[in-house]
Amino acid sequence: MCPSNKETKMRARMNAGDDLGGGGLAGAGKEMKKEMKETGPVHHPALSRETALLEPHKLAQTFATRWVRVGDVEYDVTHFKHPGGSVIFYMLSNTGADATEAFNEFHLRSPKAWKMLKALPQRPAETARAEGPDGPMLEDFARWRAQLQKEGFFNPSKAHLAYRFAELGATFALGTLLMWMNWPALASVVYGAFFGARCGWVQHEGGHNSLTGSIWMDKRIQAATCGFGLATSGDMWNQMHNKHHATPQKVRHDMDLDTTPAVAFFSTAVEDNRPRGFNRVWARFQAWTFVPVTSGVLIHFFWMYVLHPRQVLRKKNAEEATWMILAHVVRTAAIKLASGYSWQTSYAWFTFGNWIAYMYLFAHFSTSHTHLDTVPSDKHISWVNYAVDHTVDIDPSAGYVNWLMGYLNCQVIHHLFPDMPQFRQPEVSKRFIPFAKKWNLNYKVLSYYGAWKATFSNLDRVGQHYYVNGKSEQHGSKVHAH
Repeated sequence: MCPSNKETKMRARMNAGDDLGGGGLAGAGKEMKKEMKETGPVHHPALSRETALLEPHKLAQTFATRWVRVGDVEYDVTHFKHPGGSVIFYMLSNTGADATEAFNEFHLRSPKAWKMLKALPQRPAETARAEGPDGPMLEDFARWRAQLQKEGFFNPSKAHLAYRFAELGATFALGTLLMWMNWPALASVVYGAFFGARCGWVQHEGGHNSLTGSIWMDKRIQAATCGFGLATSGDMWNQMHNKHHATPQKVRHDMDLDTTPAVAFFSTAVEDNRPRGFNRVWARFQAWTFVPVTSGVLIHFFWMYVLHPRQVLRKKNAEEATWMILAHVVRTAAIKLASGYSWQTSYAWFTFGNWIAYMYLFAHFSTSHTHLDTVPSDKHISWVNYAVDHTVDIDPSAGYVNWLMGYLNCQVIHHLFPDMPQFRQPEVSKRFIPFAKKWNLNYKVLSYYGAWKATFSNLDRVGQHYYVNGKSEQHGSKVHAH
């Protein structure tokens, strides 16, 4: 369910810089308010170029006190253990960043997060948000968002959720039927491109808490669909994906860009990403290897057999471990029972289906942003500009595209409102057009074919660049156009 009127008012007051106190935190709130009046806003000294280009967690270590700005208030997060991990360092106000919209959207359905925030030491921000260059636009965006919420666009739908579950059951049954009919290759395509990939779309929504309105229930659905459908950890996926959502296309921040040497999405990726190996010939053919090899083999096997199991073991997450084990055992057993193949052959077909699923998912994910300009690691832009300038919508008016991409073709809208049920986003994309025109925003909508062409043209162009020029010895993040 969406936030109550009380919670909505609380957030409005927060954006205005009011202290909430509230409940058992009332006393602490009064003390913080007193401290704010006594200390006043503190100016953040300018960062050196070398310091500003550090990775977020290393940059955070250079500050004696770390601050995050939400509304017109800065909160001391120096000793705060963020449940979402190091993404909290992506928008420290020490660096000039403003986390207001990011906090609002990531914690839409979590009153607990707001209480935790208000319990932190705080002080007024140096300048009011309204005085910033994007202030009027962001105020108008907040009003537009409030209107969408009033009209119910953030409300989950039980009927739609039932449809999504029925779809998963039907595609798994169809794959099993085809296996029984002795069509294993076609069955594996259905297992992968339909059941596995659509488990990926559903777990994605569970990670964003946009399925049921209950964070607890959404995380259970995510654990099941991510674990059984893709044999991976939803918790690991969340930690990685939220870093993309906080700052899409930002160098050293967006993990979807930190992919070298497997693939380079921009012309200084090898130089600006974390130091790793580099091969000119591999780069030259990356447009050809990205889907079948990089996505289907390298990511597939590394995620399923190393990265995600390691995360589950480290956190001792029995729930996710159970679902991941069931994926290997039950899905292989279903193939064996339907086909009569040996365990080894059945597991091989299970692996083939996952190869298709990983190709399908990662190839489609890449079409929404990897071919766009990047943001320098030391530059901060508004939440709206991240979404509009560094993601695209892909033909949201076409029902077949919505279905093929699990509604993730509406990436601009999804980045603006990550907790909005995704099946509602095609309609919101229409409503965003007047807002974008009003504020002269470059809202991009590509055709399905155009998105694929842009993605692979960029891969080929960047690959040729590295094949011809090799790795530059000059480092440093700049604005990168593709």
